[in-house]
Amino acid sequence: MTTSDAAGRDADRRYGYPAARVMLAAIFLLTGWDKLADTRDAAADIAEVGLPAPFLLAVVAGVVELVCGVLLAVGWKAAWAAGGLLLFLLPVTVLLENPLAAPGDFGTLIDFLKNLAIMGGLLMVALWERRSASD
Repeated sequence: MTTSDAAGRDADRRYGYPAARVMLAAIFLLTGWDKLADTRDAAADIAEVGLPAPFLLAVVAGVVELVCGVLLAVGWKAAWAAGGLLLFLLPVTVLLENPLAAPGDFGTLIDFLKNLAIMGGLLMVALWERRSASD
C-alpha cells in the first residue's frame, strides 16, 4: 500500500464515514421529531393498519427514531443505533410500505425500496462498526 492509499483511507475514516452516518441519520431525526411534534397524525397512520395503542406506538417510534438518529449522527454506539433503527424499520416496512398489500401502487413500491436501501445503509454501519471494533 502506498502512502497516498493510506492517506485516502484515513480521510475516508475521518470524513467520509461520519458524513455518511449523518446523511443516513437525517431522515430519522426529521421523522422522529415530526412524530413527537404531531403525535395524533402519526397515531392515525398507525391506527390505519390496525395496530393496538397507536398513540403509544407513535410516541415510542418517535423516541426510537430521534434517540437512535442522534446516536448514529454523532457516532456514539453507532452499531447499536443502526441495529435499533434496522429492527424498527423491518416491521414498519412490512406493515406500512408493503407493495403486496397495495398492488399496482407505484408510490408504495418506491417507499418500500427506499426503506430497503436505508436498511442496507444501516446494515453497512453496523458491520463497519463491528469490524472497526475488532481492528
